[in-house]
Amino acid sequence: MEFFLASKFTEKGLKTSAYVIILAGENNYLQMKNLTLQSFSLGSLIFFTAFILTGSNAFSQQRRLINYNEISALVHESTSLAGGATFNGFRTRTGVTKLLNNNFGIGIALGTDNYRKSGGGNYNTLPITLNASYYIDPKLSGLKFDLYGGYAVRLFNNLSKGLNYGSGISYSFVVNSGLNLGIQTGYNYQKIDFPANFKLSENFNMGSIRIGLGITFK
Repeated sequence: MEFFLASKFTEKGLKTSAYVIILAGENNYLQMKNLTLQSFSLGSLIFFTAFILTGSNAFSQQRRLINYNEISALVHESTSLAGGATFNGFRTRTGVTKLLNNNFGIGIALGTDNYRKSGGGNYNTLPITLNASYYIDPKLSGLKFDLYGGYAVRLFNNLSKGLNYGSGISYSFVVNSGLNLGIQTGYNYQKIDFPANFKLSENFNMGSIRIGLGITFK
């Protein structure tokens, strides 16, 4: 009888332990998923910046290439989604611009936008855009106006796709002959497109005010 009770107790203890292990495993998986996304966003920015800097350092004198990097907050301005939801987020950009003359340049940029929806949920995008910039000062300091447009691509399941465009104004200060630091603000539009057979949600768009810091390597 004692052996039978001990066996039942042991079996119940093993089931309880297994349940605790499963719950812990699910929590760890969610934490690892969020950490992986954050690491990917930061890693993409660092890798793309390093790649651009390598090229721009080699050819900047001949082709007048500059590299621009941005870190910004995305403050909710509008959305087509019903229910009064708001979206605030975090934005990174890095890109290369070719100066066509002393004031005007065109280029391409890659970035990551991470939006958090009020009440729960988030949307992450990987926009690739074409950019146009106009510098008031040929030394690339002072005021700059920019326009951009492109598309957020869905390389992974946790990324959303859709049209992306915006505009902005910034003011930069010369640190040395090869570096400027600046502050910037502007408007950013992002559309979220779902697959045609996706029944849980409908396409919608978000408008955000971006406020951040920029670094220009020239």
